[in-house]
Amino acid sequence: MLVGRCLLTAIGKGFAVIGVLYESREWSDYKLAAELAEAGCEVRMIDLALADGSDEWAGAALFGAALECDLLVSRVFASAVFRGHAYAHELMANLVPVAEARGIAMVNPPRAHYFEIDKRRAVEELARAGIDVPRVQACGTPAELAAVVGLSSEGAADEEPAFRALRYPCIIKPNCGGRTTYTAIARTDEEARAFLDGAPDFEFIVEDYLLPERGFVTRIELVDGACELAVKRSVVDGGLSAYHLGSTYQLYHDLPAPVRATAEAAGRALSIEFGSFDIIEAGGRAFVIDANSVSNVSPDNTATFGGFDLMREYARAIARRL
Repeated sequence: MLVGRCLLTAIGKGFAVIGVLYESREWSDYKLAAELAEAGCEVRMIDLALADGSDEWAGAALFGAALECDLLVSRVFASAVFRGHAYAHELMANLVPVAEARGIAMVNPPRAHYFEIDKRRAVEELARAGIDVPRVQACGTPAELAAVVGLSSEGAADEEPAFRALRYPCIIKPNCGGRTTYTAIARTDEEARAFLDGAPDFEFIVEDYLLPERGFVTRIELVDGACELAVKRSVVDGGLSAYHLGSTYQLYHDLPAPVRATAEAAGRALSIEFGSFDIIEAGGRAFVIDANSVSNVSPDNTATFGGFDLMREYARAIARRL
């Protein structure tokens, strides 16, 4: 049977079956599965990238495999669209409500996935919860955003975000995406136009750019709703902060209690129990600039994080729920 031979790999021995939904084949996906197996769970690796929508049977097989599990763990990143795995999002959109209706638990809870793939929705939900976030200036395709570049901002504050004139500095990034892909800081009309002229044709969000006045972005990892790791991620030339751009990590031993509280409150607001938040501390406030319901680490991160093994801690916390 194709499902047993190619679509699933079962490891470990236990009573509960945990389905790990993934599409990126990252080291951390397999690391999490191995740690769950070590904790005594039976794990099924369900690779949603094996279906692309052209073969209904393949999609149905993946769907059915997921529904045979007792617990589902989503490792489907917003950035799937950049890897040609947009169909994984379609599968998730169909799977999440069915799994919920059948009483199949998910880590994170189902609604968290929708905040993973929609930055504007996440920002608006956080703002409703009273959490500091950057102001959303606009949302739209590159062509729609280019049409407002250079417009007068007079009276724009009362307009819908999709039609406001841009204010600088601003950050432009995919509304569904991650890893600082197709992301730019614009400080002038010319910089905004140059970026938008070469941007792919999907929806972008434009937000106020908040200067990391302390020289770093605070990354907080939640495990079962609690802050278990805080690091300082350096800002590179140009103002962005990302591992793949050369940013370095340093453990944040003296994390202020209000910043910790902000991250945990953000997790509750978005139902992200396992995930990460990027925070900029500015003017005595903690602004949540990004929310991720799927955290990614590389093999060297454990040493960087002082021996803290994020995927192991994930697995232990998940196993305790069974």
